[in-house]
Amino acid sequence: MLAISAPVVARRPAGLLVRLLECYKCCPCRHTHGTVGSTSWSWKQRPARGMDMLMLDNSGTFAYSDHAIRERAGLVKSLDMASLWQSCSALISKVLPCHSCSLLFDIDGYQPNQGRHLLTEGREDGVRLATSLDVAAPYLDANPRIRWYTFSQIASQDAHASDRLKAQNPTPGWREFIHFAFWEDSRLEAVLSIRILHDHGDLTESQLSFLKDLYYLLDASLQRIRTLESERTRQSALESLLYDLPLATILLEEDLTPCFVSQEARRLCRRWSDDFDKDDALPRAIEEPLRQWLEASAGSRDLPLGKSSLVIGHHHRPGHRLRVEVSSSPAGNARNSRHLLILAPDVDDDSVVDASSPRVLPLLNCLSPSERKVAALVAEGLRNEVIAQRLFRSRKTVESQISSIFRKLNVANRTQLARLLN
Repeated sequence: MLAISAPVVARRPAGLLVRLLECYKCCPCRHTHGTVGSTSWSWKQRPARGMDMLMLDNSGTFAYSDHAIRERAGLVKSLDMASLWQSCSALISKVLPCHSCSLLFDIDGYQPNQGRHLLTEGREDGVRLATSLDVAAPYLDANPRIRWYTFSQIASQDAHASDRLKAQNPTPGWREFIHFAFWEDSRLEAVLSIRILHDHGDLTESQLSFLKDLYYLLDASLQRIRTLESERTRQSALESLLYDLPLATILLEEDLTPCFVSQEARRLCRRWSDDFDKDDALPRAIEEPLRQWLEASAGSRDLPLGKSSLVIGHHHRPGHRLRVEVSSSPAGNARNSRHLLILAPDVDDDSVVDASSPRVLPLLNCLSPSERKVAALVAEGLRNEVIAQRLFRSRKTVESQISSIFRKLNVANRTQLARLLN
C-alpha cells in the first residue's frame, strides 16, 4: 500500500557552499576545490587579508547535478496553464514510474470542467483516463483541505472505492494513484493525479521527497497563474471598453511601440500617416517630437495623469496640430516603463467647422474661439464628458460654455445646434 504521510520537515543535504566551508575548516592546506559537471569551484584563502573567496570557472558548460532541474525551472517560469502543464508533466515523467498523469482544474463541486493529460510514450492502454473525482469525492468530504492522498488511503476508509474505480473503467497498466489537492480557501481549485505503473507499488525515499517538494512548487505556480489570468481578464475587459469609447488612447512600451490603440486613436493616427496600420508604429510625425519631449522631461520622475501635455505640429500639413496628454509609469522600473497617451486634435479655430459657408460664418463670429471648438464637437454628437477630455477642460466649464452657445445662437438643444452648424 502506498501512503504519503503528513508534511514533515525533511533533512536536506548541505549545499555546495556549506560543504566547501566544512572542507575548508578541516583541510590543512587551506585550499579546497569542488566540481559540478565541467564547471570548477575553488574555495581558498586570500593571501593579502586572510579572507575566504569562492571562485567560479565559467569556461566550461555547466552540467546540472539535478537531471530534472530544467523542468523545475520551466515550472517556476510558467506564465499560463499550457506551459505549466508542459513542464510539470515532463518533470513527473522524468522522476517517477508514471503510467499517466492529469491536471484537473476549474472544478465545480467535484466535477472538473477543464483538464490536461499525459500518457507516457508507447503505452496504448491509457486511452480512457479518468476526468472526474467520483472515486475521491467521499474521502475529500471526510478530509477537507487535505493536501495529498493515494487510492490506498481512500480504500482503507471506503469499502466502495474499488467499485467506483471499476465504474470508471481504469486502464490496466496502473492500480494506484497519487492525488495532490490544491485549495483556494475552502474551495477545491485543482487536482493533480499521478498514476503509478502496475509493477511499482512502492516509491523510494527520494521519490517521496520529490513529491512533497513538487506539491509546494506546483501550488505556488498555480497561485501565480491564477493571479495572472485574473489580470489578463481584467485587462481584456478594460481594453474592450477603451477601444469603443470615443477617446483617442494609446499605450506605449518603453521604446514607444504601441501595445494598445483605441479605435478613435487609430482614426487620428491615419490622418497623420498613411502607413500607420501596416506596422502599427506611431506615425513619425508624432513619435519624433514625443521622443524628444520625453528625453527633455527625463529629469521629472512621475508625470501626473492629466497634467503633462504637448502640442505637435504636422511636418507637411500647416495648421494641423495634435494635443498629446502624457502620463508615464513610475521611473523606479525603467525597463518596464509605459506611457499612456490621450490624443486630441488641436486645429485652427476656423477649420473646426466649415467657415466658408455664408450661413455658418456669421454664427461663428458670435462665439468666442473657445466656444467655437465646443460647438463643433457638440455638432459632431459628442457627450459633455468626452468634449471635456478632448479639450482638457472640466465638465462644468464645458456645460457653462454650451449654455452660452445656446443663448448666443438662439437654439434650445443640441439637435438644433447640430442642424444649424451642419
